[in-house]
Amino acid sequence: MEDKIITIASYPYSRAQLLKGRLEAEGIECFLSNINLVQPGVATGVKIRINEKDTERVYKIIEEIKNEYGKDKQETVDRLKSVRRILVPIDFSDHSLVACNFALGLAHKLKAEIMLFYSYFNPIVSTEPYLEAHSYQLNLDIIIGNLENEAFSQMEELKTKLEDFVKKEKFTGVKISYHLDQGVPEELILQYSKEYDPGVIVMGTRGKTKSTVDFIGSVTKKIIEKSKVPVFAIPQKSVYLGINYMNSILYATDFDDSDFKALRKLMTLIRPFNMKIYCIHIASDASNTFDKVKMDSLKEHFIKEYGEYNLFCDLIEHDDIVQGLEDYIDEKDIDMIALTTHKRGVFERLFNPSLAKKMLFHTNIPLLVFHS
Repeated sequence: MEDKIITIASYPYSRAQLLKGRLEAEGIECFLSNINLVQPGVATGVKIRINEKDTERVYKIIEEIKNEYGKDKQETVDRLKSVRRILVPIDFSDHSLVACNFALGLAHKLKAEIMLFYSYFNPIVSTEPYLEAHSYQLNLDIIIGNLENEAFSQMEELKTKLEDFVKKEKFTGVKISYHLDQGVPEELILQYSKEYDPGVIVMGTRGKTKSTVDFIGSVTKKIIEKSKVPVFAIPQKSVYLGINYMNSILYATDFDDSDFKALRKLMTLIRPFNMKIYCIHIASDASNTFDKVKMDSLKEHFIKEYGEYNLFCDLIEHDDIVQGLEDYIDEKDIDMIALTTHKRGVFERLFNPSLAKKMLFHTNIPLLVFHS
């Protein structure tokens, strides 16, 4: 069932952003509407919308903010900044650099900071009975030390390269930091994500080793499946043309209740881009009355909640969901795909290795995955 959404307040843009950051830091879902998409910084009358069940908590927080001055107010500002974080797991491959470029463009638009993350190899060595413990530990320490030094050197080189890219693109307000750790990549990425608390994870869909048999890449797939943070996956053949060239996004729906929550997150993330949003459902029979009713209901919801966005809703008739998506993407010149992992049927079919040859579209179009 759709959550009941209400408008809790209407503020100038900067104050609305401050309140939004505070609410999200408190674990309260919130999104903004009635924003001037051309000049958001000068927008007035921006509506702060929440789930009705959170009303009492939100009113208390609003009263707290009214009474905050000096140090207390700065803490609120710091909490707002904390949600403007992008985590970028990397492996120093050329493809990883493309993912970094996408992340930097996103950071520029969202006024966010970038945290590069690299997990260097964790040697798994079994000790034989005849090996002396001291000798084994000494050799292991040397190996790990060398790996760490090499990783540090590569990371410094990459950071410099990305800073040059930021200057070339004339991006402003983008801060680049990095974190190194030793161990299994997917485990450490998920663990560090909980500590760093990013708004989105941006990463490539293939690792440095090209021999991997997984179509999307084993590490990226595990992060998409287990992360509670939205994941922006950049396919191996994606070409970064500039963040302003991303003009359209497709959201695949199964008319699930999770759509409403996922779409609010999506609108918040893509708001600075002024993109066309295509919400589609693929069915074997597009004349199905039930599907038509559900799509009409979704359209009404869009008009009511997101009237200022450029939104389109379509029912697509096709027996093969992958082929149907591919045809629609080609027709509408889609730049990005979005979906939620709650739709296990759609998600599993998209990442089933047996469908790899059919998924030509997925070789070059970024994928944004939400969790609900």
